[in-house]
Amino acid sequence: MKKRFFPSVCAYCAVCLTTLLSGAGCSNPIYDMPGAFDPEEVTAIIVTPPPQRLYYWGETLDLTGASANIYYRGPGVDPKLKQEIKYGQVSGFNPRREGIQTIAVTIEGRSDHFDIALLSLLPADVDETLPLMSLSPNQEKTIQNPPEGPWKIYIFERDSRAVVKLKNPSGAGDIVFTAPAAAGDYIIATSSAKDGYTYPRFYRLTVTPDTP
Repeated sequence: MKKRFFPSVCAYCAVCLTTLLSGAGCSNPIYDMPGAFDPEEVTAIIVTPPPQRLYYWGETLDLTGASANIYYRGPGVDPKLKQEIKYGQVSGFNPRREGIQTIAVTIEGRSDHFDIALLSLLPADVDETLPLMSLSPNQEKTIQNPPEGPWKIYIFERDSRAVVKLKNPSGAGDIVFTAPAAAGDYIIATSSAKDGYTYPRFYRLTVTPDTP
């Protein structure tokens, strides 16, 4: 009686053959096993925030100028630098919640964040509503902090809405900061925390050089 010959098939080929026949394609089982090393895995992202960080009531988040550097596990995998951030990758922005808001950016399971501040006013109402401070360049100023909890402070250039100065975070107590070095008009945003609540406050700031 003649012996029939059955060629041996390696486990990897068998997996590929089965997968191909099912129409699902074939992948490398080395990377498919639980806990396997995947060089394409994202290990961290670092976000560069957009220049505009101050908003008024009802405005939408503007990501113009924002980008993310994406870093991978594999030593031979180059990071993707200055990648455009898509709106579907951000969360935490509320156009109708006054105060300092933390915006999260999540890409392939990794996150980074940046802060923005939102005023429950229209730009035309700022001068009539917000209290005004007049300071000299680099002059130190103390703002009483009634909640006496940890606080943040951001100073925005009024026209560009960009951050020019921040002190973030600080311990409990009064809020102490120094004015920007350049003369101009600014918006100050503060946020104090206590017992799980945040208390936002805003001010106008005019920095004027001392006159002899």
